[in-house]
Amino acid sequence: MAGVTATPGRHVVNRQLTGLLSAEAVSMLGSRITFVALPWLVLTSTDSALLAGLAGFAEMLPYILAGLLGGPLVDRIGPRPTSVAADAASMLAVAGIPLFAACAAGGLSLGALMGLIALAGALRGFGDASKRALLPRTIDAAGLTTERGTALYDGVSRAATLIGLPLAGVLIAASDPVIVLLADAATFGVSALIISTAVRVGPAETARPGECYTAALAGGFRYVRQDRLILGIMSMLFATNMFDQAYSTVFVPVWVRDGLHGPAALGIVGTAFGLGAVAGNIIYTILAPRLPRRRTLGICFFLGGPAQLIAVAATDRVWAVLATAAVSGALMSAVNPILLAAAYGRIPSHMHGRVMSVLIAVSWAGIPFGGVLGGWATDVLGLRTAALLAAAGYLAVTAAPFFFPAWHALDAVRDEQRPAKAVVPA
Repeated sequence: MAGVTATPGRHVVNRQLTGLLSAEAVSMLGSRITFVALPWLVLTSTDSALLAGLAGFAEMLPYILAGLLGGPLVDRIGPRPTSVAADAASMLAVAGIPLFAACAAGGLSLGALMGLIALAGALRGFGDASKRALLPRTIDAAGLTTERGTALYDGVSRAATLIGLPLAGVLIAASDPVIVLLADAATFGVSALIISTAVRVGPAETARPGECYTAALAGGFRYVRQDRLILGIMSMLFATNMFDQAYSTVFVPVWVRDGLHGPAALGIVGTAFGLGAVAGNIIYTILAPRLPRRRTLGICFFLGGPAQLIAVAATDRVWAVLATAAVSGALMSAVNPILLAAAYGRIPSHMHGRVMSVLIAVSWAGIPFGGVLGGWATDVLGLRTAALLAAAGYLAVTAAPFFFPAWHALDAVRDEQRPAKAVVPA
């Protein structure tokens, strides 16, 4: 726009990116608190690993479906207003859990709890889909490469995990579920406030005028089906997310319970992973432009993914599990930035909502089943056997980048550093 210089424009744009990253950090912090709290509460109240897995299923299945079906709406309405509305509604839904508990004699039944978790998961799915569509616009406007921008985004998520997981352990040990759930609800409200007041980058290319919802949704599936790299990413993440969910919601709680380590150990394991991930993310953000994507992804995923599964199967010593978690976190910190940068580099901007929603939805479709299958395997086979089987599956699927030609396209979609742009907030 005439009369606007690059320097003030860049200052405005960087403020937008900072706002988006701050909103994501706050929202992720609350989600991590509930991620630990709900399975633990179900496990300790029912003494069933299967029901603990079902708690994760109740949240993640609606989350995935909402993210998938909401993609065309994000493209049509715009990611910013959709994000604000979804986060505001999530605040009310999560806060409704302790409110219902206070009104119901004898507290919440398991069925009512699962229903409220499902509603909150669906609303969070809409909100996260919106933020993912907003991310490449703020990165592009800030004059960053996609790879460095996604590394920053992933680093914020890792840092929120680092704080949220031990905080969850402290809250579980020192308070009751009401405090935990209200803390999570408050984070959604803060996220909505930040997005509505601080993130105002203008819209990118818009969806086709008059395009119907079903055509837009079908277009997202068609794009994914025709892109072999995106299809490969989606397939691999489906399996690894399933194994990761079994580890987080079943294997670690059972390992903590059987080893008599106490609920605070739930947060300590996550803290070790988070410390490694944050350190690894800082290093990767600096080195990213000089590292080959495919080999970096392959090595880090193949070594870092199964390590934690093997650790909880092989030892009851806390220090060994913590050390393994830290190394795993450092290695895994490169995975998400590489995959996000590759996806954003290939998908047209006006299709970000629908295509990313399909990619994330199918990639995460293994998550609801990971907790259930992990709980069933643990109840039937025992923790050690279940964790080793999951580790073997992890090794098998993460070998794909070394053997399938489609993965060579990872290095072909690396973008160049963009110059700073002058952007006026809409």
